[in-house]
Amino acid sequence: MTVHQMVCHCTDFYRLVLGKKKLKEKPSLNAQEVIQLAQSKKTVPSPKELDQVKGNGTPPIEFKKDIIALKTHLEEFYTLEESYNYPSHFYFGKLNHLEWRKIASYHMNHHLRQFRV
Repeated sequence: MTVHQMVCHCTDFYRLVLGKKKLKEKPSLNAQEVIQLAQSKKTVPSPKELDQVKGNGTPPIEFKKDIIALKTHLEEFYTLEESYNYPSHFYFGKLNHLEWRKIASYHMNHHLRQFRV
């Protein structure tokens, strides 16, 4: 994954939470398998609709505009009320406000570290 693909991948994550993107696929891993992979610093496979490497996520177009889209979606996500009706997480199921924030932070930090940003 390139940095530009990562930006679009992370934006797709927020689109999913905000209800702007839907997943058709059922997860191939259960929550415990995902946790074990993450704890052992191994790659957790993305759902196909979020997989930038295979070209199934939102395609990178213009880096500056894609960065702005990520920032916009981040701001929208972090201003959601606690009462927001979050969708089920594709691996972990129903999560509350704080759990979604923790997952989002973990995901973003994982990719920022991946590119040493």
